[in-house]
Formats: sequence, C-alpha cells, structure tokens
Amino acid sequence: MPTPLVWLHGDSLSPLDPALQANPNAPAIFVFDEDLLGRLGLSFKRLFFMYECAEEALAAHPGGGEVRRGRLPDELLACARERGCDEIHVTDTDAPLFETYRQALARDLRVERHQSTPLVHYDRRVRRFSQMWRAIEEDALSYSDPPTPDLTPKTGDAFTQAPLFPDLT
Repeated sequence: MPTPLVWLHGDSLSPLDPALQANPNAPAIFVFDEDLLGRLGLSFKRLFFMYECAEEALAAHPGGGEVRRGRLPDELLACARERGCDEIHVTDTDAPLFETYRQALARDLRVERHQSTPLVHYDRRVRRFSQMWRAIEEDALSYSDPPTPDLTPKTGDAFTQAPLFPDLT
C-alpha cells in the first residue's frame, strides 16, 4: 500500500486543502523555496503571513507536518525518504513553476494531483477583467460558511518542537 506525503504550496495553505483532506493521516510539508524567494523579494510581513497560514493548515492536520526552507524538489524528496513515503499528493495550481517541480518529483515518486473547488465558475475566455467581473461578481461576493476545521495543535508537530520564527511578542 502506498505511503503518501502531502505537499502544501503557496496556493494551498488551508486546513481545507483537497490533498490534505484526502490524506488525513499522511504527513504534510510546506517548503519556503529558496530559489523562488530569491527572485520574488517578498517582504518579511508576507513571509510571516505564509508561515502563519502553513502553521494553521498543519496544526489542524491529524497527520502532522512541518515547514522547511531550501530548494523545493530536494526538500520534498528528502522529507519523503525520511518518512518512508513513496508518493506525493498535491493540489493543482496555475503557478508557473508548479509543473516544473511536479515533473522533477515524478522522476522519483508517484505524484497524485488533487483538484480544488474554484471560487466561481467561469468557462469563457478571459479577455478583460471587467467583463469577467461583471459575470461573476454576484457569485464571488456571496458568502456561505465553510466547514470549521479543528485547529487544536497536535503534540509532536514540527510547530510544537522547533518554530521557524522566534516568538515576537
């Protein structure tokens, strides 16, 4: 039977991520990709926001998880080896590097892709944002309560052992 590892990326930092939901007992990982961070020049506020989102998603995940920093494919492969995982589960994204990373990982491990639920359905070609917005505005701004995840930290999580950032309070 396959042993999965869930890969969280910048577009899937949620306790309700489809790959996390499909693998409740699998370990999960979020990697701050050094190559990408060097090119993007994100502010500390943005990095800390991403860290908090990762912490929230992983704290609610029964399988636990960790946050790493390094070259993304290398860190995912290392984590999979350390935990004895032979496949990676990830939620699809349109991020430009996603397919490159997915292909690199697929050379060593099976990569299972999960689909997210779109915020709104729009099946026409986008030519102008304003035209698209008029078509989806009502659906995009309507609100329904999502399921409430259990955000109680699990003992033994990477976050209860060694935080990436020190307590700033």
